[in-house]
Amino acid sequence: MAAPIRSRTPVDNTSCDSIPSLPADEYHLIVSPVLQATAEIAAARGDPDLYNDMASMLALMALVQALGDCYLQQRSDETAAVREAVEAAPTGACLMVLNRSELDSDQIGDCVGALQAATRQLVAAQVLGREQKLAREAWQCLLDNDRAGAVTRLKRATVGIVTDIDQWERARGET
Repeated sequence: MAAPIRSRTPVDNTSCDSIPSLPADEYHLIVSPVLQATAEIAAARGDPDLYNDMASMLALMALVQALGDCYLQQRSDETAAVREAVEAAPTGACLMVLNRSELDSDQIGDCVGALQAATRQLVAAQVLGREQKLAREAWQCLLDNDRAGAVTRLKRATVGIVTDIDQWERARGET
């Protein structure tokens, strides 16, 4: 069974300043490739802005957490500040994307809260988790300086997540 996705950083302030910042190297490894993959899949699904596609935003959270978990497993001696920033990265990535929208700060906070609640619900329903294998493969590609290979795997993982979410939502609507 894959590690559960945790909502580690509750949103009480919608400013990106309230989330610990990742150092540049960690951002490049953990967040940047996931943003690229999820934005491309959201665009392919008809949403040129990632923040308009909730399933892709949920994939963003899940995959940033998965890569963050890979990072922390490999670097168990990391400082507390970097660990905290890595653990907050899924929420921080969503805040960064949502801050590009035309939503006000209260609406952004509501969106992040909804994404966190949806993530918990999807984990409980076992809709999320199958992406872990591709995320680990993507992590290995990143360690091997194969960013293109990592993004390819993250895109496949994103497609899997959004497909599973879409199917789950349809099934829920039928019951």
